[in-house]
Amino acid sequence: MSEHAVEVRTADGLSLVGLHLSPDGNSDPACVVWLHGFGARYDLPQFVALGRELNGLGIGFLTCELRGHDGAATGWRYRDGRPDFIRVGSWWEVFEDASQDIAAWVTFAHTLPYASVVLAGHSFGALHAVHYLASAPDSGVAAIALASPSFGLRSLQRETAELADALVAAGKGEDLLPPGSWPRGFGTTTVSAQTYASWWRVAPRFFGESPSFFHRLSIPVLIMYGTRSDVGGAAELEYLASLATHAPAVETRLLDGVTHAFNGAELAVSSALDEWLRRTLPVLPPNEGA
Repeated sequence: MSEHAVEVRTADGLSLVGLHLSPDGNSDPACVVWLHGFGARYDLPQFVALGRELNGLGIGFLTCELRGHDGAATGWRYRDGRPDFIRVGSWWEVFEDASQDIAAWVTFAHTLPYASVVLAGHSFGALHAVHYLASAPDSGVAAIALASPSFGLRSLQRETAELADALVAAGKGEDLLPPGSWPRGFGTTTVSAQTYASWWRVAPRFFGESPSFFHRLSIPVLIMYGTRSDVGGAAELEYLASLATHAPAVETRLLDGVTHAFNGAELAVSSALDEWLRRTLPVLPPNEGA
């Protein structure tokens, strides 16, 4: 196996880093492109451990930084060969902009010696993955796995959204909202006006009366929660599966004893992914003895 730090540049010039974990061999059947969630990082120990487990099963793994990493962070955006320093991180991310990040990573994954590219998003990253595929149906992604998908967008408040919209209209989109405006965040009780306003724009198309983003998925889908998750369980799996009406196949898994963050559950998660991928992708051989 080999592990290499990698960098991509997005369409708007942002530099993003990631880690490519590759099995032995000159060409491998499939690579999982893994997206972190709100306020998280691409190099969380459980993500690296998950990649190593998948490598042991002959599957590549690319864990990817999105501009919504950490909380408050500084990004390098290149213009005319020179970097500008900009605010990034989950406090300032504009939801739709993450699709540029995913596009850069998927494009990079297609340059690697894999027969198939599979997109996987954890928590809020699952929503980013769905949004990207809804707007890029010809991306060449073979399947999508939604790992502990977040329901945070169902907790938005109209009054806060109206304040956020007003600040954005006044050119103050980077201003942080009053404390308590986002009480569900990792280590924060607020986000910027531009971030909240972007959530308000996309939320109806995820969980409103016409959830068009899930409806546009046209590749096989896997949805997973753990039984110790504080986000979802059997009912949420059934609900999300019902939204992906155009997917050729939708499967769900409830992983026993697994938490939302998958800490210490790398073997259970990798086994679920491996079993699903081997039945879903023709490039992957069946498990020995299956």
